Amino acid sequence: MVLRKTILSLVGLLTALSLFAQDAGSEQLQPVKKTAADSLRLEEVVVVGFSQSKKVNLTGAVQQVNMQEVVGDRPLISTAAALQGVIPGLTISGASSPGQPKEFNIRGTLSINGGSPLILIDNAEGDINALNPEDIESISVLKDAASAAIYGARAAGGVILITTKHPQKGDAFHLDYNFNVGFETRLTRPRAAALSDYIAAYKEAGYSSQYWAGNGDIDRWTDLLGQYRAGTLVGVLENGMYRDADGAVYYLKEGDVFGSALETGIMNNHTLSVSGSTDRIRYRLSGNYSHENGPMLTNKDAYTRIGLNAFVSGDVSKWFTQEATLYYTHQRRSDIMNVFCDVYSVRVHNWYPEGLMPGEFVGKSEDIILDSPANGCLYQPAATTQTSTPRIMLRSIFKPLKGWTITAEYTYQQEDQLFSAYTGQFTICDAQLGTRPLPATGKDEYQKNHITTQYHALNLFTNYDLHLNGHNLSVVAGYNQESNSMAYQFNSVKGQTVVGVPSLQGATGEKVMKDSLSEYAIISAFGRIAYNYMGRYLIEGNCRYDGSSKFPKENRFGFFPSVSGGWRISEEPFMKATRKYLDNLKIRASYGSIGNQNIAPYGFIAGMNITSSNVWLNKGEFVNVISTPGLIRANYTWETVRTFDIGADLNMFSNRLQFVFDWYNRTTVGMLGNGVELPSVVGAPAPLQNVSDMRTRGWELSLSWHDKVGDFSYRAAFNLYDHVSKITKFNNATGNLKYHYEGEVLGEIWGYVNDGFYSIEDFVIEDARQDKWILRDGVTSINGYSPKPGDLKFVDLDGDNEITPGENTVTKPGDRRVIGNSTPRLEYGVNLGVAWRGLDLSILLQGVGKRDYVLSNSAMFPFAGNTKEGAFLPVYANQTDYWTAKSYDPASPDYMVAANPDAYIYRIYGQMENVGSNTRVSDRYIQNASYMRLKNITLSYSLPAKLLAPTRVLSKVRFYLSGENLATISSLPEGYDPESLSWSYPYYRTLSLGANITF
Repeated sequence: MVLRKTILSLVGLLTALSLFAQDAGSEQLQPVKKTAADSLRLEEVVVVGFSQSKKVNLTGAVQQVNMQEVVGDRPLISTAAALQGVIPGLTISGASSPGQPKEFNIRGTLSINGGSPLILIDNAEGDINALNPEDIESISVLKDAASAAIYGARAAGGVILITTKHPQKGDAFHLDYNFNVGFETRLTRPRAAALSDYIAAYKEAGYSSQYWAGNGDIDRWTDLLGQYRAGTLVGVLENGMYRDADGAVYYLKEGDVFGSALETGIMNNHTLSVSGSTDRIRYRLSGNYSHENGPMLTNKDAYTRIGLNAFVSGDVSKWFTQEATLYYTHQRRSDIMNVFCDVYSVRVHNWYPEGLMPGEFVGKSEDIILDSPANGCLYQPAATTQTSTPRIMLRSIFKPLKGWTITAEYTYQQEDQLFSAYTGQFTICDAQLGTRPLPATGKDEYQKNHITTQYHALNLFTNYDLHLNGHNLSVVAGYNQESNSMAYQFNSVKGQTVVGVPSLQGATGEKVMKDSLSEYAIISAFGRIAYNYMGRYLIEGNCRYDGSSKFPKENRFGFFPSVSGGWRISEEPFMKATRKYLDNLKIRASYGSIGNQNIAPYGFIAGMNITSSNVWLNKGEFVNVISTPGLIRANYTWETVRTFDIGADLNMFSNRLQFVFDWYNRTTVGMLGNGVELPSVVGAPAPLQNVSDMRTRGWELSLSWHDKVGDFSYRAAFNLYDHVSKITKFNNATGNLKYHYEGEVLGEIWGYVNDGFYSIEDFVIEDARQDKWILRDGVTSINGYSPKPGDLKFVDLDGDNEITPGENTVTKPGDRRVIGNSTPRLEYGVNLGVAWRGLDLSILLQGVGKRDYVLSNSAMFPFAGNTKEGAFLPVYANQTDYWTAKSYDPASPDYMVAANPDAYIYRIYGQMENVGSNTRVSDRYIQNASYMRLKNITLSYSLPAKLLAPTRVLSKVRFYLSGENLATISSLPEGYDPESLSWSYPYYRTLSLGANITF
C-alpha cells in the first residue's frame, strides 16, 4: 500500500492534507479513513456579511464561487462574463461590445421601479468592471433576505460580495505572469434574400415599375441583372453600379453589407503579480493591461483597461493588524458614432453599393461617400469614454481577547468619467442618389461631458465567537455610514473654427452648457447572532436599522430583520448507519424583510427646471422659462421586500456528489406608483405613493459530481433556475392593458390567436371575380380591414364574429389573450471537465430553456411590414415564404387559389392594404427565444514539475487554448442573437492562446 499526498487549496483560506491509500496495481483511489480532507468542502469558508462562515453552517441562500475555478484559463477581460451560467438565480445580461457594463439580476424582477444587486468589493461599493478577474479571490452571492438583510436598504435585490486576493501567513514568495492573446469574429449577422428573390417580392407586392433608387425600370433591372450574371454586360463598376444609356443607375452586385462592416478583432490581456509573506507582513502587488478591439471594421470599437492593485497587511502586535488596499484603474472605451449611418440599420439591402458614388452619377465634381455600414465604420468618428478610478481602503483589526475581533474600515473612491464626441462634417450620398451635408444643421458639433463621483464608506463592527461544550455562538454588531456625491457637467458647441481639431473655445456657433449636482447618504446599525449546537441545530438572526436621505425626514429610517434556521439531519444519532455514504443532509428555512431605496435622491421635493425656450422677446434673445413643479407626496417611504426561502443541501460519497435546492417566495410591498388617477386638466401626473405590491416565486437547483481514478479525474456540474413574478396590487381600477394590473404576470404578451389564412372559399366567389371581397355568412371579419385571400385569420375569442381589440382592458380585451411571456425561464448552466497527467479539458454550456419574444418589422416581415415606405425596405432570407395565388386572373379556375397554403408569411400582393392587420401581435409570429450556447472550451497543459525543477526558478508553467462563444443553438432569424434579441453590436466568438507562468 502506497500513501499519496494531495494538497487541496480552497478559496485561499484553507489548505488541507489528504492521505489516501492505493492498493498496488490498482487504479481505484480509496480513502484510508475519513479525514479533514474528506469533509473539506463542508468545512469550506464562505464570505458572508461582515464575517466568514463554514459552508456547512449556512442557513441562508448563499453561494460562493472560486474565481480560479470559474475563470481558469478563459480569455476574459470582464468579471461579469465569467459568472454567466455559473450560479443559479444570478442572471447576467446586456450588450456585448467591448467594455460595456453588463446588467446583474438576482432571482428575477425586484420591483416595477427597478432594482439591482448591491455589489461590494471588500465590503465597500465598487465597479465590478474596473476589476481584473485575476485580482479576485472569490465571489459570494447572497440571494435571500436572511443573508442580505445585514446590508439593509440597498440589498433588497441581493448582494454580490467580491473578495480580492490577499496572501495568507506562511505563503511563500510568488511572481506570476499570465497572458492571453485572442481573435474575435462575429457569431451571426442578418442575411438578405437573393436579389432575384427581392425583385420577385417587389413585383408581387405591386410596387411601381419605376425602380425607386436610380430612376430605372424594374424590368430593365431584371434584364441587366441577367446580363451581369452571365458576364456579358460591359461598363459595370467594381462595386456593381451600372449607368444605363438613359442615365438611370442600377445596382447589380449582390454583396454582404453587414459582413463588409465586420472584421477579425484582437484582444490581449497581461497580468503580472508578486505576493508573499514574512512572519508579520503579507503583501501583494499586481498590474494588468487589457485591450480589446472588437469585430467591427476599424479599431473604433475598442476597450482598454490599465489597473494597479496593491495590498499590504502588517501585524503591528499580537492583537493589532493594519491593512491597506489601493487600486487604480483607467478605462477607455470607444464606440462608433451615428453621424450619417447607423451601422446596425436593417433598412439596407444586400445589393447596396460600397465605397464611393462617382461624382458624375449625381452631378458632383468629386466622388461622394456612400451611406453604408462599412463606410459608417470607416468614416464616422468614435465617441470615447474615459474613466479613472482611484480607490483606497484602510482596515484596522483589533483582537483584544480570544474569539473577539474589532474591525474598522474606511474606503474612499473617486470616479472621473470624461465623455467626448465630435461629429465632423460630411457630404454623403444615399442609395436613392440624393446627396446631403451632415450634420443637417451644416455645423459640426463637439460634446464634452464630465462626471465626478466621490464615495466615502465607514464600517465599524465587531465579531465574537464562543465555542463551549458543543455550543457555538457567533455575534456581529456594527455601524455603517456612506455618502455619495455626483457632479455633472455637460458642454455642447457647434461650428468649429478649425474643423478636425475640436475644442469648446474654438466654436463659433451655438453653445449649450449645463451642470447638476446630486448626493445622498446612508447611516445604519446592524447585527447578527448565529448559534448552533454540535453543528446539528442551526439558527441565525440578522437585523439592520437603516436611514437614507432619499426619503423625507419623517420616513427616513426603517428596521429590517430576518431569521433563518437549519437542521443537519445527517448528524443525528439515528442517522449513524448512513455515515459511510452520507456526508451531509441539511434542511433550512429563512424569512426576512429588506427596504428598497432604488429611487431618485430628491423625489419628495417639488423641483422646477430652468430651461431656454424657443420664444423671442427683447433683441431676438430666447426667453428662459421655469417649469411647473410636479405633484409630490412627502410621506412616501421604503418599498419593503419580504422573502421566505426553504432549501436543502445534500453531500454524499465522500462529497463527490453535491446537491443544493432552494424554493422562495418574495413579496415586494409598497412599490411606488401613482396613487390616484387624475384628470388630464390637472396638467401633472399623480404623486408617487407606496400603493403597489408584487410577488415572485421561484426555485434553484445545482447538482455536481467530481471523482478521481488513478491519474484521471473528472467533474460535472449542472444548475437550473426558474421564477415567475406577478402583480398582486396596483392602482388600475379599469384594468387598462397600457399599465400594470392586479393579476398580471410580468413579461406576459397579449395578442391574437391565428387561424390560418383566409382562402377563396371564405368569400362569395361571384363577387370576388369582380374584385368585390364579401365574406360568406359565418366567416369572421376584421374590424377596420377588408380581408382578401392570403390575409391572416384570427380566432374569434369573444364570439361576436368580428376581430377587435375590445376596450383594451383585462375584462374586455376583445379577441386578444395572453399568448406568451418574454421573461427568461429555466436558465441553466453545465460545466464539464476531465484531467489527466497535466492535461485538462473543460466545457461550459449556458442557456435559457423557455422564453417567448415578439420580433417584428425588418426582423420578420418582407419590406419591414411597412405600409408607407415598404418599397424602400429590404427582404431578408427568412421572409421569402409568403402566401401566393396560383393565378390572379379572375377568369382562371385557379383564381386566388393558394399556391402554397402552408406558407409562413401572409400575402404581400397589394402590400399596403392589410399589412397593419397581418403584422399585429399574434401567436403565429411569436418567436421561441430559448437557446443553448457553448460558452467555453479550454484545453490546457501544465509542464511536469520534474522538468521545471532544474531551472530552480520556475515552479509552474501552464499553456492553454480556449474558445469562447463557439456555437449557439437558437431558432431566431440570422443576425438576431438570443441574448440581445436584436441586430445590434454583434456577439462574437473568441479563440485564444495563453500561458500562466509562476516563478
